[in-house]
Amino acid sequence: MSILLNFTVEEINLLSIYGADTIAATIAAIDEVMPDILDEDIISIAESASRKLAALTEPEYSALVFEPTDETETEPDEVINMGGGYD
Repeated sequence: MSILLNFTVEEINLLSIYGADTIAATIAAIDEVMPDILDEDIISIAESASRKLAALTEPEYSALVFEPTDETETEPDEVINMGGGYD
């Protein structure tokens, strides 16, 4: 069963920075910087992104492209569907 997950603009931006070749490597990169993050909002974004990544299969992850998103181009609370393209 394919899991359809939604990543927020903030999560996409985070993943564009720390994204790696595999889910495990990406989560490890995020986990590595967590002790240095002081902002509770960023911590929440990182934890949410990691949970969503952990629910993906490697083929699903490989199909995703995380590119930085300018929030001025979308509504701040808009969610971008990464399951099969942009909605």
